[in-house]
Amino acid sequence: MPHTHEKDTAGAGVNFDTDGLWRKKPLRPAQLLVNDIRLETLRDYGDPMLEVAERTASTLVPEHAEITSAAAYIRAADAARNAIEKQRFASFEEDYGWIRHLRLQKRQRNAYDAEDSAKCRWVHCSSKFPEYIKGSLWALTEDQATISESMRMLDHAIQGNTRFSKHGKHFAPFFQPLHPRSGATDEGSIYPLLVSVPFLDWTILGATPPLRFQIDKREGFQSSRSTTHLLRSVLQHFYRLEDTADREGSQVFAKHKPWTTSRELDLKIRQWYGHYPTALNVDEMWALVIDAEHIVTFSSNQTWKSRWPPLQLSSRIKEVSFRGVRNAFFTSDLEEEYTAVTHLIVSLSGAVGMMHRNSWPDMVLPLTDRYAGHLSHLQYRLHRSPSTKLVMDLIACQEELNIVIQITQQQIDMLSGLRSALETDGEAEDANKQSASSPASHRPASATYQDYGHVESRTGPRNRATYRQLSASQLTDPMAQVLDNLQRELVDLQDLRDNTDRLVTRTIQLVNIRMEDHGKAILVFTVVTIIFLPLSFVASFFGMNVTDIRNTTRSQSLFWVVAVCLTFGVVSLSIFLAFSGGDILEKAMIWRDARRERQVSTTTILRQNSTDGDAEQTFRVFGVERS
Repeated sequence: MPHTHEKDTAGAGVNFDTDGLWRKKPLRPAQLLVNDIRLETLRDYGDPMLEVAERTASTLVPEHAEITSAAAYIRAADAARNAIEKQRFASFEEDYGWIRHLRLQKRQRNAYDAEDSAKCRWVHCSSKFPEYIKGSLWALTEDQATISESMRMLDHAIQGNTRFSKHGKHFAPFFQPLHPRSGATDEGSIYPLLVSVPFLDWTILGATPPLRFQIDKREGFQSSRSTTHLLRSVLQHFYRLEDTADREGSQVFAKHKPWTTSRELDLKIRQWYGHYPTALNVDEMWALVIDAEHIVTFSSNQTWKSRWPPLQLSSRIKEVSFRGVRNAFFTSDLEEEYTAVTHLIVSLSGAVGMMHRNSWPDMVLPLTDRYAGHLSHLQYRLHRSPSTKLVMDLIACQEELNIVIQITQQQIDMLSGLRSALETDGEAEDANKQSASSPASHRPASATYQDYGHVESRTGPRNRATYRQLSASQLTDPMAQVLDNLQRELVDLQDLRDNTDRLVTRTIQLVNIRMEDHGKAILVFTVVTIIFLPLSFVASFFGMNVTDIRNTTRSQSLFWVVAVCLTFGVVSLSIFLAFSGGDILEKAMIWRDARRERQVSTTTILRQNSTDGDAEQTFRVFGVERS
């Protein structure tokens, strides 16, 4: 388990939810998870090893942090070029200036340094507001000469990569250096760096609890002006301007339930996850690399899920991807330092490998296995009774596979470009350091350690990991390993899609063959009908009693009037529905959608114009204190 430092108690006595000044802040320490990557001597055997040490954010923030000092406002004034920027930076300082207390004070050189030192500090925010990115960049950047230009480049990056849809805003996959001299050959030109990558996750059975940290305190309950990027299903991610509510229940994750036929699998799922995964979603991870010692990541609030790695992004990064990358990083022959860029690769590995078997072999129900199991079930149905409904199910599965393949390809393209940029920056940095001494390595000079039962002397890189290595790390370059895992996963998904194409073609052929047999049966039925229908008509016609029935004086003219009118009406209605029924149905669906949108708009207006008492009750229901 990660080691937790409890030495600092700067703000431990402050109630951030009830304090008047803290309640006005858009972001509070309770929404942040602070972790230090440092060398630890947690074992009696072996050398120190990199570990994730959890820090409590409230212990790092002093009690007076809600009051911004005059020196901080002077910094905002010095960084501004005009009055508008000065006012904007002053607003950022008032809202996010307290984050500056989360900066790492000391750089760890060896395992015997003070506990408040570390190789790198990682801050994770359980919300996705672009304003939080700007506030973190402003508060954690020390270079006052470039902060103004970096903030301006951040605005352009956010505006240029924001996509809009009826399901909410989202980012296109991108990475953008925010340094004004990005692309130059000077040292550190890659910092600061902003990265956004989509990743796949699933929802659990039952209603989703309210997103406590996804509510902007300044605007109230998720108004239309909110700048958050909401979580979307795979269909909402692909069909951005369509209402996919009627198709969400037909997802593979909702229809395919392998635990119902396997008692062992059912026990594992309930033990590991607590709930059954029922739908596939697309989330985003934002990563802001401030400098070599600080990185901030952002993702949707997932606190209703368990802390087990498959269902919590921050837990997966700490428990799985960090150890896998750390082990590969530690066994490398290169004398490299663990920096924020290295932890960026760790975070990207945890996000894109959330549901991939290649990134985590021990994971139950990975993505490819779910689709492979569903296709096996459809193939079994194909051999038993091919039908047009089976064709529709195969096409729906193929549609989802195409979306997943597209997302995986976007991840590979973005990571490939990021790797090239990091390699270019690394070559420039090595060229500037040829005459300088190399920094202290994460690996001690001597690799001698005491094993469990005997003492063994070894020098050079170690080939044994203390923790059970869950991730399939085969390459010493972490980024190359992430790309290799994604490419192998992409090949598996493409094979499943090709198999779906073959199943669709085979099903259509079998349906056509059965339709030929049905045509023969229809021919027999038609011949019999043609022969016996006139006989039935003649027998019925001449067998009718009209005038000789008691108290009846009508003739057969009544029969012909009713028969002709009824025949003409049925034929006319059939022709009208056959040629105009589709247009009528389409107009009815458009009217239904417009009526639904009017109801949603009316409900939103009523919520925004509700009384203060109703607003307080709404905030209490969603677990948020009204600011």
